[in-house]
Amino acid sequence: MSNSLTLAKAQAIIGGAYQARKIGLPFNRFVTIHFERAGLNDADAATAIGKIMKLATDWTRKQGQVISYAWVRENDTGNGSKGSHVHILCHCPDALPIGRMWQRWLRKATGRPYRARAIKSERIGGTLNAYATTPAAYLQNLDRVLAYICKGVAPADAIALGLPRQESGGRIIGKRAGLSQNIGSKTRVLTAT
Repeated sequence: MSNSLTLAKAQAIIGGAYQARKIGLPFNRFVTIHFERAGLNDADAATAIGKIMKLATDWTRKQGQVISYAWVRENDTGNGSKGSHVHILCHCPDALPIGRMWQRWLRKATGRPYRARAIKSERIGGTLNAYATTPAAYLQNLDRVLAYICKGVAPADAIALGLPRQESGGRIIGKRAGLSQNIGSKTRVLTAT
């Protein structure tokens, strides 16, 4: 159980985003899954996100492609509550209709029918290939999205990271954040120049 994103994990997510770009798998999609809207409690959300990311990785591999991803769970229980949810940044290969697969993966991971507005999906930079066509604008947008998903760090850590926004990430049961292995800290050490 945790109440905030650790500084080390926030740094890993930010470093992972730049590693993903370096290895040609830049994050180009920002997906939010609202577990509460999907009918799951926070205790079940940790298992669901693990299953969803495995389904995404396996499906992409079967298509002969590779993805990279980072995710952060939050649990907003205040007024106007979003409840338990996860923010996912991922690389979606241009040739694959991965954007349409999230509903299927959520249904398969939870064993429940899809509920309207449980998933929100946006392109980072406006298009799937903004990282190549408008790199400066893409990097600004990526930095904004990274700051948003890392906003649940402790206040002192938000200052250390230079984040313009800090909010409680709420109490989470289970793992709060994760990265795909291809952009994890061990990979960054091996490819550092």
